[in-house]
Amino acid sequence: MKIVDLHAHTTASDGSYTPTELVGYAKKKGLSAIAITDHDTIAGVEEASIEGRKLGIRVIPGAELSTRMDDCDVHMTSLFINCKNEQLIKRLDDMAASRQERNYKMVDKLHEAGFQIDRSDLDALGEGKILARGHIAQILIARGYATELKEALRKYLSKGTPGYVQKEVLSPEECIQLVHDAGGLIFVAHLHQIDPQDPEHCKNVARRLIRMGADGLETQYCEFDDEWRQATEQIAQECGCLRSGGSDFHGAMKKGLDLACGYGDLQVPYTFLEAMDAELARRQNERQVIKTCKNQTKC
Repeated sequence: MKIVDLHAHTTASDGSYTPTELVGYAKKKGLSAIAITDHDTIAGVEEASIEGRKLGIRVIPGAELSTRMDDCDVHMTSLFINCKNEQLIKRLDDMAASRQERNYKMVDKLHEAGFQIDRSDLDALGEGKILARGHIAQILIARGYATELKEALRKYLSKGTPGYVQKEVLSPEECIQLVHDAGGLIFVAHLHQIDPQDPEHCKNVARRLIRMGADGLETQYCEFDDEWRQATEQIAQECGCLRSGGSDFHGAMKKGLDLACGYGDLQVPYTFLEAMDAELARRQNERQVIKTCKNQTKC
């Protein structure tokens, strides 16, 4: 069966593989396509696309965007976006600046709380890179405050902990409109993380986002058990929406998590991608019909 991975990160955000390395690894893993979905940036897409053409593997341009609903953080993966869209570029630049300021504030809070970390630790990671909580967590791990990523995030960088600062994000409506205006599709990502203590709330948020205009949701994800796979598939059937999925691969940042297969039992079928292609073609034909009708009216 042909498989794809539609959720993966590079060094353009918080992954450890360069875009070139990631595409090469995707080829090695036998993927037919891979989506580059770095956090709030498209900086790795061009390099990955060039490598994809060399190796004969399809590269889907995308980004993982952040929004908030019911005071819960929600991530959405955008796919097939036009990376030259001016409004998209501007908003991503705005979000990158906001993210950088948030990173500094988190480090400041940790420093004031007595942790051996300061802004120079972030600056040492290099300019022009989208830094995330994972980078700060890695510094804390290196200083002995935690032993692995999830522990560091949970203890020091989540809501109610010493280093947490709420991120400025786009509204759900703006997220969806921004991606559609850039010619792309947008999906609710790893919905079980929206409100971990309330699975029904997670499902409710996903349904509402799809009613707002999101094109679908991830029904295959590295952390989903059978119950979550069934729940997300049920939502997709109820809403008549598209399905997506992926490993959320970060390389060394997430130990034990591999591209294509996640923690061992992940398989995202190529049919997901074919359905997306069909929907994009339908929209293109619809736009062409509307344009033709307008021209005939003018005549």
